[in-house]
Amino acid sequence: MAKSLIFVVDDEPESGRLLAYHLEKASYQVDLFSNGPDCLKALDRNPSIVCLDMQMPEMDGLEVLKRIKQQDSKVGVIMVTSNNVIDTAVQALKLGAADYIIKPADREKILATVEDTLDQTRVVGQIRNMEKNMESAFAYKNIVGESQAIKSVFAQIERVKDSNVNVYINGESGTGKELVARAIHFSGPDENRPFIDINCSALAEGLLESEMFGHEKGSFTGAIGTHRGKLELADGGTLFFDEIADMSPKLQVKLLRFLEEKSFERVGGTKKIKVNVRVVSATNKDLQKEVEKGNFREDLYYRLVVFTIHVPPLRERKNDIPLLCGYLLNKFKDELNKEITHISPEAMDILNHCRWPGNVRQLQNVILQSMLMSQTSTIEVEHLPQEIQKVQGGASSSVKGESASSEGERVFEEGSESDPAGSNRISLDEGEKQTLLSALKMTNWNISEASNLLGISRTTFYRKLKKHGLNQTRG
Repeated sequence: MAKSLIFVVDDEPESGRLLAYHLEKASYQVDLFSNGPDCLKALDRNPSIVCLDMQMPEMDGLEVLKRIKQQDSKVGVIMVTSNNVIDTAVQALKLGAADYIIKPADREKILATVEDTLDQTRVVGQIRNMEKNMESAFAYKNIVGESQAIKSVFAQIERVKDSNVNVYINGESGTGKELVARAIHFSGPDENRPFIDINCSALAEGLLESEMFGHEKGSFTGAIGTHRGKLELADGGTLFFDEIADMSPKLQVKLLRFLEEKSFERVGGTKKIKVNVRVVSATNKDLQKEVEKGNFREDLYYRLVVFTIHVPPLRERKNDIPLLCGYLLNKFKDELNKEITHISPEAMDILNHCRWPGNVRQLQNVILQSMLMSQTSTIEVEHLPQEIQKVQGGASSSVKGESASSEGERVFEEGSESDPAGSNRISLDEGEKQTLLSALKMTNWNISEASNLLGISRTTFYRKLKKHGLNQTRG
């Protein structure tokens, strides 16, 4: 059976034919080209490797390499060079070449280099497929989760992303409202248009007005030039108002007028400027209650709240915690230059039982602090922040208000002092089961990888699968 397709590109006929001969003798399919442009035109035939001569008159090897990588980054490129241009070969490696061969190369060297390059491209392909599968299974534009609560958010984003209606996002602080706003924009038809955000609580009224609408030169002290506001910058795209409930009454009036007329004037200006933007707003307050209190205009409320998305707090999507932890470990490893890949079962148990009043933002901070504390590849209980470790007593059923039932030990009793709303009640057995399931799904049900992810032995993993009746279950 023929092996992979390899392109050989060389303007010297004898050199090209010799290389093609060695490859064909090893059962590779080979197409021979005498110049770079012909090779580029044929890339839709999906070669696994291109053996590319460095010095060619019409288009040199470096230029062909750049264009190959622009068209299809998965193709492995081996540069074929002579001794006097080794420095250029090193430059080619920096541009994405997999390796290089120095002329004249013997058959063994050629085949070894080809095999190594094929191995590299296979590994890269596998990694990309894994990343793609992980993204499709657990993430929607950087929103990580597979719980029913977060899937409902994904469905709402899908429903509204292609329209131009104004969207209102509510949810507690730290739940990821801005991520939802960005997901709406970047998954819709305007993804290549601007996404501009304004935090309404971060600036004083005068500065916020200038930020929103821009100003003309000389309109106030310090206005030394004309300034385009964020409404102008967002033209054709999305304008995201975060903490909209904190906008002053004066700016509420100006925003309402803009939403009605689709035009505005810069501060100190008289010229009407028309823009077309989709407005997405968010707040951690109850905007309807703010209207009832007289803090927010009712007419503006109805302009903004056309389609509502509620982002659930982390305590309502506890089975997403292992996925979020894995995502955050991977996110921070390069930033911290630490290869921390595991969270011990005991530490994960504590994380599963926290109330997370700061939601995903708080979890992110905890993982970051824990990674800084750990000097191994695993986050243990002692690496968690002290305030998080205090939950350990609850996770081991020693806190006030503990109780037991046929469903397993409860961390908090409903209405207890520790958890008056009863929102933190969860079975330890159920938490362990969800952790096992999440690890299995993250690794496509590979027992070795899943047990490694959790930092436990295969034997322990199998025992826990049997305990929860998962040893014959998939999906």
